[in-house]
Amino acid sequence: MNYREFAVSVAKEAGNLLMRHYGKMQKLEWKLATNFKTQVDDESDKLIRERIKENFPRHNIYSEEQDAIEQKSEYNWVIDPLDGTIPYAYGISDHFTVCVALVRNKTPILGVTYAPKRKELYVAEKGKGASCNGEKITSSLEDELNHAIIALEGGKATKFFNRKSIVPYVKNFYGNDGVVCALSSGCASVPLALVASGKMHAYVALSLEPWDMAAGVILNREVGNMVTTIYGKDWELGDESIVAANQKMHEEVMRLVRKSQQ
Repeated sequence: MNYREFAVSVAKEAGNLLMRHYGKMQKLEWKLATNFKTQVDDESDKLIRERIKENFPRHNIYSEEQDAIEQKSEYNWVIDPLDGTIPYAYGISDHFTVCVALVRNKTPILGVTYAPKRKELYVAEKGKGASCNGEKITSSLEDELNHAIIALEGGKATKFFNRKSIVPYVKNFYGNDGVVCALSSGCASVPLALVASGKMHAYVALSLEPWDMAAGVILNREVGNMVTTIYGKDWELGDESIVAANQKMHEEVMRLVRKSQQ
């Protein structure tokens, strides 16, 4: 089984697991004061890790719910077993996914984002384009920031990041030279997929984990979008922020990002 076939297969298997438990009361385990997980997060993570170890035992594994497995390989599986735990647990939207990315050194070369409630399977492979349910996707050509619908996420509080840092960004993106609407859904992967498929115009997040972003990074790059950090650096594994949009829109978004950093 090649990398692409494997990633699609395991994402679907984990997505089916999510749907078997969807709508049922989940016991919440609070990891931080403002961050929790469910039993399904752990079950999905365990399933994916076992499949990787069975098929690619010499590869590194990085995922949200367990310690990293490091084999000194150049190949890194970067896994989010349930991105969008809040909408999944509370049923407030269909913005939740399984994300499976393969990163060579620090560059994503394969990404699968499976949104089982939406029945959308996004796949991107370096140099081979991106698709949703087997159909080629393209990003929006919109280049007017005033016409843009974006996703804007403060992200996760860490010892290095205070979530109140989002306040100047909200102020500027809703200013007179700002956007139509800035959404936050408690999920990174679905908005990133929507930007790649032209349904939204940009995604901005200040503090995320690598598994929140890796699959969405290659998905956007394979449709020609720019993907950087909030400081304008090309995104690579280890970066904690992200800005994704078509090239012209990226310039416009970064103008407000820089203004928000002053």
